[in-house]
Amino acid sequence: MSQRTAANNVRLGVFVLAGLVCLILLLYMLGRKQNMFSNTLDINADFRAVNGLLTGNNVRFAGIMVGTVEGIDIVGDTTVRVRMSLRREVQPFIKKSAIASIGTDGLMGNTIVNITAMPEPAPPVANGDKLRSRQPVRIEAMLNTLQRTNQNLVGITEDMKEVTGKLNNSSAMWELIGDKKVANSLRASVKHAEGTMARMDAASRDVQTLARDARRGRGVVGYLFTDTSFAGQMKHTMGRASRLSATADTMTTTLNTITRRVQAGQGPLGTLLVDTTMAGRLQQSMGNLEQGTARFNQSMEALQHNFLLKGFFKRQQKKKARAEKQQAPDSVK
Repeated sequence: MSQRTAANNVRLGVFVLAGLVCLILLLYMLGRKQNMFSNTLDINADFRAVNGLLTGNNVRFAGIMVGTVEGIDIVGDTTVRVRMSLRREVQPFIKKSAIASIGTDGLMGNTIVNITAMPEPAPPVANGDKLRSRQPVRIEAMLNTLQRTNQNLVGITEDMKEVTGKLNNSSAMWELIGDKKVANSLRASVKHAEGTMARMDAASRDVQTLARDARRGRGVVGYLFTDTSFAGQMKHTMGRASRLSATADTMTTTLNTITRRVQAGQGPLGTLLVDTTMAGRLQQSMGNLEQGTARFNQSMEALQHNFLLKGFFKRQQKKKARAEKQQAPDSVK
């Protein structure tokens, strides 16, 4: 009887041990693949680093757990491929344009995969698709940056402490702060600044009024901006000014040409101004003309004393005298 009881106990122990082993294996499988009893969708994404991501960690979409990490494979010296198993019912909501990134579950939680939807239109993902990835933020880089920031803050604090110590030990600074004249000067400066700001405010209101009147067509500025006929007149005036400018340019060019020709001795005027021989001839001609005029006067004087023409000249003098007498009474009236 005792031998049979011992054999039964051994069988019971083996059975219990086998059950425990099966239970442990089942729990391990459930931990590796939480969606083993549901219809799943397999996708993947490539990363440079996964920051401690493990098989079985959660995959989230819009903050909701939609699957688990199926596997992590190294496919290159700079590429790590993460295979994800998603629930089939979330397939219509995850598009091919979505981006996968490595994150953490809370501040210090487990590493997870976040899937972020993008606004551009795209069809839903299919089994075996590869999503675009965003490289994760390295905790080491963040800690290094934080360390440099802390060092800078320590330096700034030390500088502020040194400046504060110098201010506390500066008697001139405290005398300046306690001087009533300085306070009065500051008060006067503040009042002057207030007056300046008031004048600037008034000028700003005047400018606003002027702009409002101009928009309504009031005043000279408004007339200039709103009167269409004035615009036409200005256009006509500018056209005339352009034509006058063109005419002035033409005249200037002509005068420059004439000046160059005169300076070069071309033409009659250039010959007169430049050619000395011509100038001498002209002077000689003027002298001959004066001599001829003098001789003509002598001839006229001789003719007046000639007995043949003396009567003619006397009659001419009498006519001239009568004409002067007739003009004299008219001028008196």
